[in-house]
Amino acid sequence: MSYHVLYEACPWHSRAALFDEHGRLLTLRIDDVDRPFREGAIVLGRIRAVEGSLGGAFVDIGDRTDGFLPFTTLMPEQRDSKLTQGQSLLVRISRAGYLDKGARLDARVSLKNPPNKLTPPALVQAAPSALTRAFHDAGSQPVKGWVPNGALRPTMAKHLAEANIGQVDADGDDSWYTRLDTELDTMLTPQPSWPMSGGNLIVEMTSAVATIDVNAGPSVSLTRSETVLAANLAAATEVARLARLLDLGGVIIVDFITPPVRGHRHIISEHLEAALSTTDENFVSLRPMSRHGIVEITRERSGPSLTLLMQRPYVVAGRILLELWRTPAGSLPRVRGRRIRCHPDVASLLKQRLTSEACLTHLGMLVAIEADPLLPVSRYTIADE
Repeated sequence: MSYHVLYEACPWHSRAALFDEHGRLLTLRIDDVDRPFREGAIVLGRIRAVEGSLGGAFVDIGDRTDGFLPFTTLMPEQRDSKLTQGQSLLVRISRAGYLDKGARLDARVSLKNPPNKLTPPALVQAAPSALTRAFHDAGSQPVKGWVPNGALRPTMAKHLAEANIGQVDADGDDSWYTRLDTELDTMLTPQPSWPMSGGNLIVEMTSAVATIDVNAGPSVSLTRSETVLAANLAAATEVARLARLLDLGGVIIVDFITPPVRGHRHIISEHLEAALSTTDENFVSLRPMSRHGIVEITRERSGPSLTLLMQRPYVVAGRILLELWRTPAGSLPRVRGRRIRCHPDVASLLKQRLTSEACLTHLGMLVAIEADPLLPVSRYTIADE
């Protein structure tokens, strides 16, 4: 059974979605032309301040906020000499910044010297692309690639043989769009809920703690221990998927359906730990289940949670652009144009990118953009005219 990667791109934004053999979304990787300081990028930075009490230094990498470099990541030869304010230093971004939090940096860089004549701060080596990161996520699993049209086949062909590449507009299988859009829409609901065998999971987040509540469906009889065990085992598999997909970090509290049999607690915890250990490289530890069905997971966060990321204006604008780009230019002869209604912050970004020339060249029609301050950032409509 193969994993699947759906790759979409336009001139400003791209993303790669990894699905398992059952069509469940595992990871979503995003690139945006205005956000080059992603995990894996190598930057020639300039030390802004050395903070011994914090065990690190703040480094200007050219991003909106300075990155933080822990002393523990310095190379042996760098530890022999003290870091000084204004000093140039090659660093790798180990975790991208978000809102008012700067990037996490690492001085263990394979490059020994930056290119000549670079003035810090400067991007030395771009981060791996969204598509490359999705293939990394797939690990050793065989992969089937999907692209919306022939223009993206050469990009996918750098990773896969032609026989393993499917084309959505040619093969007529647009179910991958439906799967992806359904997942993203679920994330953006006030109380995200994911179905599972025998019930559903509700995910809630604060800045430090995430909670996942496992709810039994009407088909689960709480008086039948084996039925409850089966529902909890299904939930454990889905918890492992959601923790990775949403990039839930810090402490994750999972409230399972209370097992009526004491011995089932260990079975469920063991199943959950095995699922996390084999699929999630950021999983740290798991505490045994309490008698009330509570499990505490510790997990490292690699960046902002996907649920929060999907509400950022540049990501919403990118989602709109990719939805427009799914339809090849000239394929809608009766449609004269399209009208987008969205939040002003999203509209501002779209107007910079959807110029008349860009629309006619890539879409074969004009696009009108209407800013509506009453709409949440993550909400928008696209209508044919």
